[in-house]
Amino acid sequence: MGNEDEARRKLLKPKVTEEEALSILTDFYIPDGFGGDVKTEELPRCEVITQLDSYDDINFLVKIDGEKALLKIHNGVESEQYIAAHARKRARTEDAADVNDTAATSVIDMHTAIYEHLSAPKYNLTTGRSIPVKNSFRSGNEDDDNDDSVCIRDLSVISEDHSAQQLVVRLLSWVHGDPLSSVQWCSIETLVDAGCYLGRMSHALDELGASNKNALEASKHYHAWDGRHAADIDKFISHIDDEDRRKLITSIIESFKKDIIDSGEGEKFRMGINHADYNDANIIVKNDGTGIKVSGVIDFGDTVHR
Repeated sequence: MGNEDEARRKLLKPKVTEEEALSILTDFYIPDGFGGDVKTEELPRCEVITQLDSYDDINFLVKIDGEKALLKIHNGVESEQYIAAHARKRARTEDAADVNDTAATSVIDMHTAIYEHLSAPKYNLTTGRSIPVKNSFRSGNEDDDNDDSVCIRDLSVISEDHSAQQLVVRLLSWVHGDPLSSVQWCSIETLVDAGCYLGRMSHALDELGASNKNALEASKHYHAWDGRHAADIDKFISHIDDEDRRKLITSIIESFKKDIIDSGEGEKFRMGINHADYNDANIIVKNDGTGIKVSGVIDFGDTVHR
């Protein structure tokens, strides 16, 4: 994914109403709901509670049979990549050697692999888990190697000239707790706990990269927010009005090129699949009675090999 695709992400950001989100839930996820012993006769089968902030996808907090979940509608660029990758995969199924070809994978597939991998009890990590599509014959990917972790729907995007687009949709279990960013004060122990959580996740993602070559290859895509590409912001400096700030940014880029790139020091850095957006908005915490502890992590949208 290069700068051109990064620009297209702005055009192909989903533009979806709450009514359309409710229709997606009803069509794809309602037949069996969440099961269990929820008394659904007193509850609507599905609800859209609110739209959540998102950079280039669309996310909704929803409920199915009273259980919270996250409805994510992926950006058109990643959706195109997923659809193309799975078309290649279908075309190669006659040759068993090609079924797991790394060309037939995508960032969305990588996300699916991450959710499944991190759910292993040994990692002691909590993040969203993919909730399977219940009504697969309507999903648009019924012939798509039985991938029931997502569905596909024609939906509008920000650019009217590009609407409608086939967009990939997934439903994730809700990670309960509050973002660390909403906590006005926390102890040093909470920050240590957040660091330990990041360490466990990093080791888990290393193991994913070692065991899943498709996920590893999919993580090696261009991302504008990847620190390795800091010099790419050079072209935007002219849009900063304040001269002192322009000089500050220019000096940082020059130091980066000299000390990290040209020196070869950057080649010595440890590389691997990285969450890449582990900040206080994506760290979920709870008070367990002894203090504020990390209870989960969300948003793998910026995950990249770095």
